[in-house]
Amino acid sequence: MDEILKKFFNLTTADQVKFLKAGRYKIDTGLNRSGQIDFIKRILKADLSSKTMASAIKNLRKLGCNDKYFYRKFMFHIDSSVSKAAKKAISECSISKDSDIIRFDRMLQEGKSEDRLILVDFFLKSGGRLNTDALISFLGVDDNKVREALVKGISPDHKLDDKKLAGVIKQGTIWYVRAALVTILGKRKSPNLFDIVDVLVVDRNIEVRLALVEALGQFDKEVSSEYLQCLAGDPFIWVRKQARKTLDRISS
Repeated sequence: MDEILKKFFNLTTADQVKFLKAGRYKIDTGLNRSGQIDFIKRILKADLSSKTMASAIKNLRKLGCNDKYFYRKFMFHIDSSVSKAAKKAISECSISKDSDIIRFDRMLQEGKSEDRLILVDFFLKSGGRLNTDALISFLGVDDNKVREALVKGISPDHKLDDKKLAGVIKQGTIWYVRAALVTILGKRKSPNLFDIVDVLVVDRNIEVRLALVEALGQFDKEVSSEYLQCLAGDPFIWVRKQARKTLDRISS
């Protein structure tokens, strides 16, 4: 199996998808159904393109794999083709036709604004450890009130994967999600913000840079002043003003 996996990983994305669609793993590996499921799971544990991942999840579902806990890892993937494939797989699991987390996501995506806010409040109060992927997905809901409530409600006490939040920003997700995540990392005084700060100071969106100014203002001047000084020379006057104001505040 290892040799075939190695050959698969060396294929282009287009050829990987063709390999999966044609069910070549059934022929080339000589594995039984259980082995084929393990083969595709190993593919999904690698860092591959979204097209390959979505195709692999579809094949896993067609093999009758009912491991809904494995599928949940991809439910809130940044690429909708992957998340949709995972949600469909979970919904078809014989173990459970519809999990609570899928219902929650559907209600948040499709519900009215006031109902969404109730769901957000429930999500934030559901426990100390939050589903990081779910948070990222919820921030992408086309509702400013939902994003504002999430950003306001997240605290340093919540257990989140800050490294993953920073990674999503670096990947270049839509600007309002980037801005919200920057604010959250600032509120949490997360050192992971500085993993991507060089990218953020030149972010193409003014709202993201304003969020960065606010976030940097949560840290001691020893670690943030260098970047605030850079933002104090921003092309946009409002960013410059806020950066200088923040510099004065943390220096006094």
